[in-house]
Amino acid sequence: MRIAAITMVYNERLKLPLWLRHYSREVGVDSCFVVDHGSTDGSTANLGGANIIRLPRSPQNNELRTKFIGELTNSLLKYYDYVLYTDCDELLVADPRKYAGLKDYCERVRPEYATSIGLDVLHKIGIEGDLDPFNLISLQRSYIHYSSAMNKPNLTSTEVVWSPGFHSRQTPAVFDSIFLFHLRYVDVGHTLDRLAITRSMDWARVDAGSHQRVPDDSMVSMMRNWGNLPVIDEDPFSATEGILAGYLKEFKEAEKKGHPQQETYWVNTVLFGRELLRLPAEFRGSF
Repeated sequence: MRIAAITMVYNERLKLPLWLRHYSREVGVDSCFVVDHGSTDGSTANLGGANIIRLPRSPQNNELRTKFIGELTNSLLKYYDYVLYTDCDELLVADPRKYAGLKDYCERVRPEYATSIGLDVLHKIGIEGDLDPFNLISLQRSYIHYSSAMNKPNLTSTEVVWSPGFHSRQTPAVFDSIFLFHLRYVDVGHTLDRLAITRSMDWARVDAGSHQRVPDDSMVSMMRNWGNLPVIDEDPFSATEGILAGYLKEFKEAEKKGHPQQETYWVNTVLFGRELLRLPAEFRGSF
């Protein structure tokens, strides 16, 4: 089973090593493709056996980025059985209670494509310490927050057309046993460091990426508010039962085909969990 993993980065010295560590273990470092959009911080200088595609720096443009990655994905499918794309703060995990990893999932299930169950990994400020990037994240963070924006059809064996931001494709969402752990909020210090970079970037549209250009105090306030949500200690952590299943049902009920001129589906990207789920013990060590 051959799986290629793609990400696209700009000055991601904090998160790219985490992405590469995870997907090197899942698919092999020689099947990892890093698209470097003009990094200047040296973060893509020494990536071992990973494949580097270097692009000139230009204003951040989600439409252009999604189209480029889609075409790259479809080209790699001529040589790989599956291709996945995630931002470098997004780690896909096949349910470790059922599968040994992404390859095992693909070999046994053989899905045409899969939509991940979107989860923010939170830093519970004041309870959890600073993140050690040299240690596995799942051994340091315990609290998970559902986010519909992270329900993404990342993994595919067939040609794909993604909507900007990779939130949907030309076919409906299909949920199973793939979880997306989003690391944007995994450490308040890392979050603010990245926020300083995204605030200073050139953007193709003034109305794009507003959530990546908020003031520091707004970001910290949001993270603290999420961290104060009630904690559910026992949940099946499943697409078919429990709290997550209810949110996925709500997501699917809102999903609809876009306008006739659009190829992709419309999905609601602003549905958030009203509680924190505790990471199940079986996921410890999986990312």
